[in-house]
Amino acid sequence: MSKDTSLSSSSIVNQKFWILITLFRNLLFNMSESDILPEGLVVNQAAAEVEETVTQSTSCYHEDEDAELHMAIRMSLEEPDAETIEDTMGDNMPIDREEQAELDQALFLSNLPPDMCDEQLAELNQTRVNEANSVRESGTKVEELYSLAMQLMDHFDQSRDCTAIQSAVQLMEDVIKLTPDGHMEQARRLSDLGTALQSQFECLGKLGDIEKAILVNQQAVDLTSDSHVDKAGMFNNLGNAFFRRFQCLGKLGDIENAIFVNQQAVNLTPDGHVHKAGMLINLGNAFQSRFGLLGKLGDLENAILAKQKAVDLTPDDASKARWFSNLGSAFFNRFQCLGKLGDIENAILVNRQAVDLTPNGHAEKASRLTNLGNAFQSRFKHLGEHRDIENAVLAMQQAVDLTPDGNAGKARCLSNLGSSFQSRFESLGQLRDIENAIFVQQQAVDLTPDDHADKAGMLNNLGSAFTCRFGHLGELKDIENAILFNQLAVELTLDGHADKARMLNNLGNAFIRRFEHLGELGDIKNAILAMQQAVDLTPDSHTDKATWLNTLGSAFIHQFECLGKFEDIENAILLIEKAVDLTPDSHADKAAWLNNLGSAFSHLFNCLGKLSAIENAILVNQQAVELTPDGHADKASRLTNLGNALQSRFKCLGKLEDLSQVSLALYDVGTSRSWNIDSEIKHKGAEEEAQFHRRLAAQYEELLQKVRGLDGFGSFLMPKKFSELAPAASNGPVVIINVHDSGCDALVVCPSPPIIHVPLPMFSYGEAVKMHSELISSLRAGGVRDRETFQNVMNYEEILGKLWVLVAHPILSVVEDILYENTHDSLPHITWCATGAFAFLPLHAAGIYGPDNPTQNVNISDFVVSSYTTTLAAMLGSGSKPKQDLTKTPNVLIVSQLVTGEKKTLLPSVVKEVEVIQHYTSPDHTCHLTNESATVGAVWDEMSKYEIIHFACHGIQDTKNPLKSAFALYDGSLDLNMLMRLSLENVELAVLSACETATGDEKLPEEAVHLAAGMLAVGYPSVIATMWSICDPDAPLIADKVYANLLGHCDNSENQQTKLTPAYALHEAVKHLRKEVGEMNFVRWVPFIHFGV
Repeated sequence: MSKDTSLSSSSIVNQKFWILITLFRNLLFNMSESDILPEGLVVNQAAAEVEETVTQSTSCYHEDEDAELHMAIRMSLEEPDAETIEDTMGDNMPIDREEQAELDQALFLSNLPPDMCDEQLAELNQTRVNEANSVRESGTKVEELYSLAMQLMDHFDQSRDCTAIQSAVQLMEDVIKLTPDGHMEQARRLSDLGTALQSQFECLGKLGDIEKAILVNQQAVDLTSDSHVDKAGMFNNLGNAFFRRFQCLGKLGDIENAIFVNQQAVNLTPDGHVHKAGMLINLGNAFQSRFGLLGKLGDLENAILAKQKAVDLTPDDASKARWFSNLGSAFFNRFQCLGKLGDIENAILVNRQAVDLTPNGHAEKASRLTNLGNAFQSRFKHLGEHRDIENAVLAMQQAVDLTPDGNAGKARCLSNLGSSFQSRFESLGQLRDIENAIFVQQQAVDLTPDDHADKAGMLNNLGSAFTCRFGHLGELKDIENAILFNQLAVELTLDGHADKARMLNNLGNAFIRRFEHLGELGDIKNAILAMQQAVDLTPDSHTDKATWLNTLGSAFIHQFECLGKFEDIENAILLIEKAVDLTPDSHADKAAWLNNLGSAFSHLFNCLGKLSAIENAILVNQQAVELTPDGHADKASRLTNLGNALQSRFKCLGKLEDLSQVSLALYDVGTSRSWNIDSEIKHKGAEEEAQFHRRLAAQYEELLQKVRGLDGFGSFLMPKKFSELAPAASNGPVVIINVHDSGCDALVVCPSPPIIHVPLPMFSYGEAVKMHSELISSLRAGGVRDRETFQNVMNYEEILGKLWVLVAHPILSVVEDILYENTHDSLPHITWCATGAFAFLPLHAAGIYGPDNPTQNVNISDFVVSSYTTTLAAMLGSGSKPKQDLTKTPNVLIVSQLVTGEKKTLLPSVVKEVEVIQHYTSPDHTCHLTNESATVGAVWDEMSKYEIIHFACHGIQDTKNPLKSAFALYDGSLDLNMLMRLSLENVELAVLSACETATGDEKLPEEAVHLAAGMLAVGYPSVIATMWSICDPDAPLIADKVYANLLGHCDNSENQQTKLTPAYALHEAVKHLRKEVGEMNFVRWVPFIHFGV
């Protein structure tokens, strides 16, 4: 019986394969060049040796099975094609590929005639001997080849010389062939080959290179244990290869793999490692690219987080430039998604740092300049500031100039330069810019091979440039070229690619432009088809979805205009509304989407006549205008669209407010853009602006004629006749002072004679400006911001003396008789209406002052009571109000803040000032809102109930936008714009006591005038204010005398007859203060002034 450990007969037959392999190896390695066995004996002798060896090594065989083994050997030698070679190998007898090849060769030799067999064996043996000798010498050779390959790769990194990287790839492939499996350097060399292949892909754009790079990098990863120090680097390189293939093909699986392996690389690398920052950057790039595909904001946030950490881990040196550049691209993407100005500002900042840290001659200098240029270009599109597009073109041109011909990045730099030329053309309309754009975009296309991954993008950009020039020149060949190149771009781009939707959208735009030119319905249908595909390929969360929806909506508007089908305009509104909803207010394109939506609603109104449609059009057009910054290239056209919508509603309803809004739009068109550009720019510059202005002016004039046709509106918005202006002088002459380079004079408006002209030949515009400048400088230097240390640091008497001699005295001399014509015991009243630099000179204090002999002093206040006004119209409005009953006790609202302003400035005189006022007012007719009770809402609610309001709080002055001037209350600012909405029918006086007294004010007299004049416009006929900050003790003193003269003692009815008007009450109060502080202490008493009647 056979033992349990014996082999079966089938297993013995299977042993024949190993016998043959052993036979073949003995034949090759046991013979030498001079020791060839005699013919016919080689195979059989070797077989006999093998047979004996196998028999001896299997002593456990049964004797009956021995014959079967001999038979198997003979069968394998005599009948190599017998059926047994197809038997399945047992699990205990596996063979690898190398052994299979040896077996095949052994079987082949066994079939040869003896002489041919011996000859073949000799040749094979010599080959193995030569290989063995080569392997012994190869250690040194491999290292030399590897070192040379690394040098070539470094040279490529610095020069982008494609021949260098091609040679490096060939050498690295030789290195890999010479590196045996299991060699300790095999994984590292495979990884380096992957890096070289990826660089060759960057140069040539051939997909096969990146495929090979992924393969060898994966092999390197698989050969490296997780605990190995190089494992993270292997993951990083593999991730880079997946990332580049994703950029080429746009497949989600590749970017998912890139994120996965890059995350492993980061996790395996400690923070202090020299390569940690680079791995974080690669991970951030992968997240950023997935954001580009799926539009999920979380990926972009992760990208910024990873890249910011990379920057933070890196010291400030040249290596940091790369991380700055990468971080800038992430900020740039988030700006494109959310439209937040802070992101594009950060992008410009870090890209500029990247450029500054990169030395000239560095291989990456050009790409970093390009990134900076792209950021400037994007901010230009957002804000429309001309300097940004100039900076963009400059940076892009530098990038092109730094990139030598033949460099792999040359085409990309040219394409980016072309885009910046196009953006500048779209803003300024210079034909040479779009010509240059087409020229460099064509160069970029010509330099890019057809099988290069970037070819489609280059074609797309060239098509866009042709579309742009077609819009300017209207030449059909341009739009034909645009469609051709855009179609080629679409065809070269796979459906899953991240850029496919953008290219389809651009193709659709080109079809729309040709439709607008030729009117062929097929073009608009093709446009809708392409744009619908773009929408369908883009998820709602993607940053570009709103753009594709808007352009598709615009295409439906065009189709509606062509066919008049109601469903087209409904589709347009639905699509553009969705675009608006997907876009935050801060986004640069939000205004454009709203403008298009307004056009769609206007079309709907014209189609159906529904009032709701034109109301919606006005609403969204108004939003578009508000979101468009002044100076933006599209501000004028959006104002025009708003004007058109308002005109449509006026024709429908006859609302006068629509005329007012058209007037505002007309004004804005004329003032919204500052043309800080070359005078030769005409097409989309001043000429287009003028066209918009003319159209709005025509609308405005048409509306005016309609209004003037209404009963009682015959003179609506026509210049006033003098008979209508004369009542402004009912309370005394109004002196209008004109100051100009050509001369100065005064016009005195009197009840009769009507107008008196007073030349002022001794005064000039330059003198007025000089006096104003000196006054401001002295106030700042004299400590008016420090309420306790006021000083006179200049000779005020010189300014006031000149005002008397050169201006006030000549005027008073001419009108002396008129001044005293209707006055009895009191001083006459005069109102100054000054213009230009004169508006801030203290005419009310003009006079001759001297400390030596006060009896010889001359002061204008000895002759007249002075007030100021901003315009004659303001006097007419104030004077038309009925006079209040002097016997009636007025209601007084006091608003105070002890601590006020952003710096929490203490106003110590406020408490005393309020106590003084309350001494003259009745508790039943007084309301005091102070500190936390003086909120915006509370003051707003109470103001219309009181004839007099007294503000003892800080004033916020806005010289650029006077309606934003405000009172600083406990919980916020109450501005003039808000106050204008109040109905203030019976108000009499506003006293702005401490509004200019808070410390820290940098701008002085002009600010006071803005706030005081604003209160006149709100509806108060009289306003008491200050020209600059006042000294603390002076406020209560002036309040005491003003209210004593204005109201008298509340408990003394006999004093009611002594009540004065506000101008006279202030005049008496200042006279008292002048005596208290001294006439020469001008800075104390001069600032108190009266506006109005």
